Amino acid sequence: MSKPALAALFALLFLAAPAQAQFVVGVAGPMSGPLGPYGAQMAEGVRAAADQINARGGLGGETVELLVVDDYSDPTRAESVAQTIVEGGARVVVGHFTSAVAAMAAPVYARAGIIMLTPAASDPTLTDAESWNVFRLAARDDRQAAVSGRHIANAFADGRVALVHDKSAYGKGLVDRTRAVINEAGLNDVFYAGIDIGETSYAPLVARLRDARVDVVYFGGLHKEAAIILREMREAGLDAAFVTGDGALSPEFVTLAGDAVEGALMTAPIERDALDRDLQQARDAIGLTGGRTALASFVALRVVEEVVATLGSTDMRLVAGYLREGGGVETEIGPIGFDARGDATFTEFGLFAWRRAESGFVDYRDNLILR
Repeated sequence: MSKPALAALFALLFLAAPAQAQFVVGVAGPMSGPLGPYGAQMAEGVRAAADQINARGGLGGETVELLVVDDYSDPTRAESVAQTIVEGGARVVVGHFTSAVAAMAAPVYARAGIIMLTPAASDPTLTDAESWNVFRLAARDDRQAAVSGRHIANAFADGRVALVHDKSAYGKGLVDRTRAVINEAGLNDVFYAGIDIGETSYAPLVARLRDARVDVVYFGGLHKEAAIILREMREAGLDAAFVTGDGALSPEFVTLAGDAVEGALMTAPIERDALDRDLQQARDAIGLTGGRTALASFVALRVVEEVVATLGSTDMRLVAGYLREGGGVETEIGPIGFDARGDATFTEFGLFAWRRAESGFVDYRDNLILR
């Protein structure tokens, strides 16, 4: 056979070789704007999981490919973003970061047979709807609101309570649920306000809090805004107690708040009190640079991998059914399971205090004061 003929034959064989099927995973979150760093963590975590899964032969023998989409943290774009993911052939979505966007996108995925695992959306109504395809790896807001509200009602029964949120579904929802708990206990707030995310100073808010002579400030939002408000409260001479939620669970909260962080109270999953060092070890072993959102996003796809291996099927309705019936899996951070609503079963909240140890290191993990 001539050389040209051989070359043509090899080319034909190469073109005819079957390509490995693809298993598309959508990653949907805020890839831009004030919450962009959290979207970057989501993408990092899922990409790390996909790389490991592909090195093991893929999901059910199919190569995992990622479809990363920016949802802009905008509920009005949620359905169009979800439709983009559906049209991209995704069978799993790791997302969304915010509850409002997740709630709007979930029905689109459900109709298309796609399961959604959120690493962060914490509004209870998201899983209370009991959609077959929704799973949550974050703790529910009502669980931490019950703890923070009980503490405020007991410790400040005769005090002046201020409630501040960042206008997000997470922040406002957490504040409103905490408010319901303290109101039920017979304590009414004297100050209620929302702030804009991304500001570099909240001095006008702090001035209003000082004028209102508040005894405790409860803040619903993320770590950056919490740190700025706390620091500026102390700089203004306002020594009111400061209580916040798990949105402050970031090393940057300590860095940005500085010395003001000492004595601040925060609700957080109690398991982190025992497992936090293990979680850091898990991040290091995986090679993640991001925080808990990156790790939760990694674990979300690992959960799917483990169930697919157990069932021997990539049918996402079967995967969802297995998880809702109590089927748990082992992951890099230990066993993960879900209840019938799709909520992770490993979360219990406590109230922690940030304190400086003799070593000079500021931490909360050994300072559980209420559960």
